[in-house]
Amino acid sequence: MTKKQTNDDFSSFKAAIKGVKPIKNDRIDLYAHPENTRPFKDNSQYHDEATHAHLSDEWESPEVSGEEILFFARPGLQFKAQKQLRQGKIIIDDHLDLHGLTISEARETLLEFILFAQKQQIRCIRLVHGKGYRATTEKPVLKNKVNSWLRQHPDVLAFASAQPKDGGAGAMYIILKNVDFLG
Repeated sequence: MTKKQTNDDFSSFKAAIKGVKPIKNDRIDLYAHPENTRPFKDNSQYHDEATHAHLSDEWESPEVSGEEILFFARPGLQFKAQKQLRQGKIIIDDHLDLHGLTISEARETLLEFILFAQKQQIRCIRLVHGKGYRATTEKPVLKNKVNSWLRQHPDVLAFASAQPKDGGAGAMYIILKNVDFLG
């Protein structure tokens, strides 16, 4: 194909779409974009020894790869809610990014964030754990730890790997149990 033919094709295409207007979308966007969520900054009041004691670094779930899709749901969670979680159709109320943290820092921050979210009556959060590309081991360390910790946490009802727009296999959506706090 010569350059003249390419220019002729482009001119023809440009003439064909002249006056075309974009279609307006009439669908409601259920996705609360992370920049619109509240930041998790002051975590000094969200330390709960009782919950921390339940999570063990010794208990391990089967190791997963960086690209592996995760899913976990406790018995009793409706199938429709599980499907919406996997599809990323549940509104994300807040998010947390664990990149750059050590294992102990990530564990502490995650547990404090879950307690914070429950006190704020937040139902669904997005957690970014990464895929472990910078890890010195074959398997992603933080992703595997988070997978293990969340399965042990009594207030986590379900989690699923995020949709590509939210981080894909390097992030997850988490549904938390509603807990009523007194005072």
